[in-house]
Amino acid sequence: ILPAEGVYGLHVLAADSSAVGRLRAIKPREAGRGFIGLIARPEDLVTWAKAGERASSLARAHWPGALTLVLEASPAVPDSLRTPEGTVALRCPGSGFLRAVVEGAGGLVISTSANAPGDPPLIRAEGLLTEQVDLVVDQGELSGVPSTVVEIDKNRIRVVREGSVRV
Repeated sequence: ILPAEGVYGLHVLAADSSAVGRLRAIKPREAGRGFIGLIARPEDLVTWAKAGERASSLARAHWPGALTLVLEASPAVPDSLRTPEGTVALRCPGSGFLRAVVEGAGGLVISTSANAPGDPPLIRAEGLLTEQVDLVVDQGELSGVPSTVVEIDKNRIRVVREGSVRV
């Protein structure tokens, strides 16, 4: 469990099927609902997604930061992050610490909020799920405001989740 954009998150290596399986056991997902992938550098966007000018412009304006982009996945995206529709949700986090973790882990890490399904997101590094993980990094109380999630289809932008970034 690491501090993410305003809330604590569960993080695992996207390419490690054992870690992804453990994550799914800890935090079950509805069918078709994907996880967010964290990348270390804004320029890594083109490795993991087919980003048109609109997506690239938003990334330049808000990354590193609390904006998650849902885009068409590139062939390099592991199944653990690819939705049935062929999309991927990506963010280059605002936290230098979290970017360093992602860089050290090989450049792609799964992130999801560290709350039990149906519970509010964790703003403190304590709770039911903290007992089920190997490491908890406590950064004190966080804002509670998650990343903004937007889906981009060609030049159409749809806000999926309101968060700390206004688009």
